[in-house]
Amino acid sequence: MRKTTSVPVRIMLLFSLLMLLPGLASAQSGGAREREIKDLVQQQFERMYQKGVQNLSDRIVVSGAVKPFAVVTDTGDKVKVIRIKQAEDMPADIALEVLRRSLIALVKKGKIGATAIFYTADNPNPDANAEKVLVVEMEHIFGPTLAQLVPYTISSGETRFGEQVVVDMKKQIFNIKVDEEAAE
Repeated sequence: MRKTTSVPVRIMLLFSLLMLLPGLASAQSGGAREREIKDLVQQQFERMYQKGVQNLSDRIVVSGAVKPFAVVTDTGDKVKVIRIKQAEDMPADIALEVLRRSLIALVKKGKIGATAIFYTADNPNPDANAEKVLVVEMEHIFGPTLAQLVPYTISSGETRFGEQVVVDMKKQIFNIKVDEEAAE
């Protein structure tokens, strides 16, 4: 039995993708080439986000949390989900670090050009009603990097998402220096 994505989740997806536009516009300005790059980045982020949300929707309802996993766009522009089987048995913070290091290794090999890491965490806002947040960290080889935090609650087997916050973040996957890459 396949569960479909609810209308509120679809609306949240659309809204989140629209929130990406100003950040991408400020990251790349002027010229037709930059516009093409911005459009490519936006399309890849959208596809990765959609694939990730589809992949986590059932898991978040069942367990209340999601072990870290990634959705990547490879060099052939294919979107793939990456889960590390052993990470399912690790504490979430260790699993997240193992996932990040694995993605860095793939970047160094030239296998991927964009990443979206999905995981859940305790809500950093002590005044919020939601105890947990869904975190999506998105990075692209062309530069745009952002994190989306979406508070959520699970009640009667249904997930309710709150208002999202999109913030810039420090590069963690595509922060390879040319010297490091050549040395390996």
